Amino acid sequence: MTIYSFSQWVLFFYIYCFLGWVWESVYVSVKEKHLVNRGFLKGPLLPIYGSGAICVLVVTIPFRESIPLMCLSGMAAATVLEYMTGAVVEKLFHVRYWDYSDKFMNLNGHICLASTLCWGVMTVLVVEVLQVYVEKLVLSLDKGIVETVVILVTPFVTADAVTSFRAAIRLRDVLIQWERANEEMQKLARRKEELELAIAERKSEMEDMFAERKLEVETMLAERKLDVENTFTERRTELGQAVNERKTELGTAVADWRQEFENAVKNAGEKANETFTMGAQEMSERIAALGELPGKIATIQELTDKLAAVQEKAARLAGENDLLHRISARSIRGLLKRNPRAVSFMNQEAFDDVKKSVSQKDDAKSDPEEKK
Repeated sequence: MTIYSFSQWVLFFYIYCFLGWVWESVYVSVKEKHLVNRGFLKGPLLPIYGSGAICVLVVTIPFRESIPLMCLSGMAAATVLEYMTGAVVEKLFHVRYWDYSDKFMNLNGHICLASTLCWGVMTVLVVEVLQVYVEKLVLSLDKGIVETVVILVTPFVTADAVTSFRAAIRLRDVLIQWERANEEMQKLARRKEELELAIAERKSEMEDMFAERKLEVETMLAERKLDVENTFTERRTELGQAVNERKTELGTAVADWRQEFENAVKNAGEKANETFTMGAQEMSERIAALGELPGKIATIQELTDKLAAVQEKAARLAGENDLLHRISARSIRGLLKRNPRAVSFMNQEAFDDVKKSVSQKDDAKSDPEEKK
């Protein structure tokens, strides 16, 4: 095997990154039924393919004379690389940019039997076919030219990688913030329901108590009034009868009995007043019992204030979410568009919301009526 220089290895890496990007973009564009600039980077490079190609080229060196062993060694090395890359990416960014969870014999969704077999086929294809032409191309170039190409391309690739890395970190931060905000919003919604229910219960209790007290007072007043009227009528009738009897029996004592009558009437009036006063006092005691109402009203006011604070906090969280999303929207939207089948199991609900938001914005931009 020819011994390659460091610059040649780097150029091999870039070439296979580009070929992997072509393959993935065509494959995903056909599945999505529209053009997709596939990959983690903005440029036409897929590092996982470049890394995989370099990996199989290195590990298959001892097995170049045996295609089965070459296939198996490349298959194993590339599968390990894919699993490690997928696990690290998901751990770091909270997003899985490829997912085999629905595939047969998958391991944590990062690798599966089909992808492993594909790596085996690609190992043979790369080593026995592609590398022959790529090697011929690279070796035909002067080493100075190779170094110049690498020096010119590397800064752009590095800048692209840094930009894409920062976009992925921002997406992760948005997902975490979005998830926390959703949890906080759910807590606030539950608290709001509890407060509204408590306020409704307090109002209902107050209304029932007030109606009950009012009915009791009205009933008591009616009873007292009736008692006073009946007592006064009975006394008046009794005294009238007594006066008539006395007038008949003792006509000469009319003046004395008249005085007695007036005194009796006066006493009856005083008793009636006393009875009415007692009723008024009892009514006052009943009304005093309504003194609990200010406390309950204060409780309702306190609950209402808490509800207003909850609603204000919910509005603030929604505003912060919207601001964070708008700040990172452009870079995140590009990253998600390049990876339409990306998923997140660590922040699934938030990731679905972000993808839906990005999709709606893209649809709005492409809608002619919306543009008008």
